[in-house]
Amino acid sequence: MGRKGYKVYVSMSKEEHDAFIGAYKSTIYRNQSAYARKLLMGKPVKVIFRNRSLDDFIECGVGLRKDLKLILARNTLTDAEKEDLRRKLSAIEENLIQIVNQCSRK
Repeated sequence: MGRKGYKVYVSMSKEEHDAFIGAYKSTIYRNQSAYARKLLMGKPVKVIFRNRSLDDFIECGVGLRKDLKLILARNTLTDAEKEDLRRKLSAIEENLIQIVNQCSRK
């Protein structure tokens, strides 16, 4: 089921927008469009408790991983330093995956 790309614009007061954002933050949806689409279509919305600090940690870890990959791509490191950084990047990736998998089981 592909998206056609149609857009719907909704005007809200600041209070309504704040209420929408507050409700959105208590859902499983990663973007506001998916949440709004469910609401507009009258479909059930999945609301769960999310550990925001864990989400922030994972986002920070992913950002760190990207930054380290950029450093690795530069030619300023020795081969030994590059290999050490590759090993550490691999460990970070594996740990982030384990954290996400463990938290999504609950």
